[in-house]
Amino acid sequence: MTANPSQGLRATRRAPVRLTAAGRIALPLSIASDGIPIGQTDLVLTHDEASALRAELDRLLEFPPAHDRDTP
Repeated sequence: MTANPSQGLRATRRAPVRLTAAGRIALPLSIASDGIPIGQTDLVLTHDEASALRAELDRLLEFPPAHDRDTP
């Protein structure tokens, strides 16, 4: 993946997270290749998978991005 959204394969959020009929967590995504939409899908997670992802995100979000930090 590159910083340029028109290059490479991209997955972006397209709607709010929702619960499936089976009680799983679905994250709706749009998929594009080199800026051309190629489809939509849901990333479906169990409660345990979503909890593990949340823990990883919380750990990363604890600190500001490197470009926001003061450099010595």
